[in-house]
Amino acid sequence: PALMGGSADLTPSNKTFPKSETAYNPENKVGRYLHYGVREHGMGAIMNGLQLHGGVINYGATFFVFTDYMRPSMRLAALMGIQTIYVMTHDSIGLGEDGPTHQPIEHLSSLRAMPNMTVIRPMDANETAEAWKMALLRKDGPTTLVLTRQNLITVDRRPGNFTSADNTQKGGYVLTEDEGFDCIVVTSGSEVEIAIEAKAKLNAKG
Repeated sequence: PALMGGSADLTPSNKTFPKSETAYNPENKVGRYLHYGVREHGMGAIMNGLQLHGGVINYGATFFVFTDYMRPSMRLAALMGIQTIYVMTHDSIGLGEDGPTHQPIEHLSSLRAMPNMTVIRPMDANETAEAWKMALLRKDGPTTLVLTRQNLITVDRRPGNFTSADNTQKGGYVLTEDEGFDCIVVTSGSEVEIAIEAKAKLNAKG
């Protein structure tokens, strides 16, 4: 019940408005969803204020490329060690029709370099659930969930196929392994599906 969140005018794209909730406004002060408008820096600053006030666990969403506009407030959250959760969607070159201006490339490494900022880039629905669990349990700093817009496979985690999604909490893990392998493929997020396909093609070539 303490969870409260919103989006910087990208709610339909971010898909962050729970169906069970209503939007906060002057007539509905029990609403737990905030429409921040086109103001990423303002959203980040308000999130910091909400968290410092106490009583809520808050998240804010926008396209990953727009972290450029809210970096100062994200950095302050990291410096203050407060539990803000950033839901950053439309990651990577798989974004598609919006073109290169909306394709975040250097943003991942720049956020990972920020002290006390946890950055998680899940590969499928199961890893995303684990990432949310990690963000909710982390009390001493902000967490950024970097998500794609693409439709991705949900990996079959039954024994003998791929390892368990709870390995996400390690930060990195071996998803699948063959005996006598000749190379190691390392990746994260939406590119894991591509890596799985590459593995199959390499094995087929013998």
